[in-house]
Amino acid sequence: ARKGARTLEQLRGLQEKHALIGEVRGLGLMIGVELVRDRQTKEPATAEAAKVRAFCRERGLLVGVGGQAGNVVDLQPPLVISEDALDEAVRILDEALERVAA
Repeated sequence: ARKGARTLEQLRGLQEKHALIGEVRGLGLMIGVELVRDRQTKEPATAEAAKVRAFCRERGLLVGVGGQAGNVVDLQPPLVISEDALDEAVRILDEALERVAA
């Protein structure tokens, strides 16, 4: 729960930085980052989610993509993951969002 709360807080910080993030939600370490093209209309950013997933995989971070529109980046690390590894995952996701939005 502690690791999940800390990671959610970091990801909500990314939400303020990246317009592509429409919502961050989760329970414990089961976390979803919903990507949208427009926060007002909440148009799903399906293609962007696929690009984020591919970029993360290239950097060694395995994330899933789900949701009804395929626009939710899923993080489900093992519960024994270190905080340093979680920080690295957030850093890679941040870099992926920057690249995809550019």
